Amino acid sequence: MHEELIGTDDEPGIAARISLDRLLGLLPPAQERAIALVKIEGLSIAEASAATGQSESLVKVNIHRGLKRLAAIIEKE
Repeated sequence: MHEELIGTDDEPGIAARISLDRLLGLLPPAQERAIALVKIEGLSIAEASAATGQSESLVKVNIHRGLKRLAAIIEKE
């Protein structure tokens, strides 16, 4: 009997998550956390503010600056 190694359907998702984690790791911690909470985990700005202790305005600023920084990093690659 011959068994073949078959990749899982999760492999592209896992690879994307690793790439995303690597990119987010290049950001300052406050920006990384704000983006992770709001854009990935789906928390509201108010919920992210409560979770981080940052004001809602600062959460928004960290998301904006972090996404801008990620765009610049991706353009360089």
